[in-house]
Amino acid sequence: MIYKFYLYSIFKNLRFADPFLVIYFLDLGLSFSVIGLMLGLQHLATVLLEFPSGILADGWGRCRATSLCFVFYCLSFTGFALTGSSPSIPVTYWLPGCLILFALGEALRTGSHKAIMLDYLDSTGQSERATWLIGRTRAVSKYASATSAVTGGLLLSWSREYSLLFSLSAVAAFAGCLLLLTYPKELEGDAWRARQRPEENSTPVRYQSLRLMWQHPEFWPLFLQSVVFESQLKIVLKYFTQPFLKSGLALLGISIIAPAGAAGIERLGAFGIGLNEFLRDSLGGVGARMSSEVEGKFRSSSAALNRIYALGIAGILGLSACSISLQWGLIPGLVLLSFLTVLQNLRRPIFVSSLNSRMEKSQRASVLSFESVCRAVTVACLLPLFGVAVDEFGLSAVWALASVVLLAGLCIRLEPKQATSVTCLSENQ
Repeated sequence: MIYKFYLYSIFKNLRFADPFLVIYFLDLGLSFSVIGLMLGLQHLATVLLEFPSGILADGWGRCRATSLCFVFYCLSFTGFALTGSSPSIPVTYWLPGCLILFALGEALRTGSHKAIMLDYLDSTGQSERATWLIGRTRAVSKYASATSAVTGGLLLSWSREYSLLFSLSAVAAFAGCLLLLTYPKELEGDAWRARQRPEENSTPVRYQSLRLMWQHPEFWPLFLQSVVFESQLKIVLKYFTQPFLKSGLALLGISIIAPAGAAGIERLGAFGIGLNEFLRDSLGGVGARMSSEVEGKFRSSSAALNRIYALGIAGILGLSACSISLQWGLIPGLVLLSFLTVLQNLRRPIFVSSLNSRMEKSQRASVLSFESVCRAVTVACLLPLFGVAVDEFGLSAVWALASVVLLAGLCIRLEPKQATSVTCLSENQ
């Protein structure tokens, strides 16, 4: 099963167009305000569906729910590939439809596969290896993202067509759907198994997650720090790294898609974007692999999470300084973006492992989906604001706003005693 988990990570992250999505929108003539509004709509749709989908995954079956998410990914990427094929439908209507399909996939996926992996570790008596397994699969995810990024850059430089990248992403999503169908039914989750044996389980378990979480306020510091940190790094790294690099390349006279007849370095814009993503994702993979070792160097997981949070603030403040002048700040800025990528991927396995020690295993997908809902709400609310700020003040506004939010989050600090307590929800009933 470990190798199937690795394959899942590969197929999920073979999104060849992902590093170019915001640039693609800009090339279609959309402003940052419109882009922020569309992406905010995508996250809002994910928010509305994510927690119910986590409950659905716990009750209907996690493997089946995750396989369905790849179907929506495939439909979304196919839609992007067909953008402009129907002149009667404006792109401002077509693109949000594709993003909504992607949001449906995200809602079904988030939390479910981590719950599957944690369930597998429990069933094989390896619960203590949670940080290790999540770190390794996240590392494979980042290596797959890195490979797809540099491959996408080469293909875009050669074909000058974004549709090819979306089509290849759709094929990878279809392969992921087939892979999930091969998972054993034993990994569908405790609630699904209870539904198969109603005579042995008279107490319904499907809707216990909300009640359990509201009754245990010690979850909130761990949740809220994750929401603040992950939401700001997602906005910075996923949506504004490419425009930052595009602006820097423009100073050198390099466009992303070179005009016909261009030669030499002028043809390397798309490849430069892909190469940057390759390097960042590769470093992110290294960070994920190191998570269990780094966690062991601190007296508790809470101390590790607090330290990573502080370093994240320092990195984004550094980006603010680099944006003053891209002539000298481009290279240091890219280094800081890589540093933030390492921190993000270093932190996530430690967080999930820490959260895993505090939740009932039958509710894992629901709890992880709830955490993701909070992050998605934050991103959905802030992305339109960030887009307007960039249109008015430039990219420096992104780093400034993200810094303000992260600095405000300093009031959320995890106490060491939280990390050392491994009391599960079920033990508090």
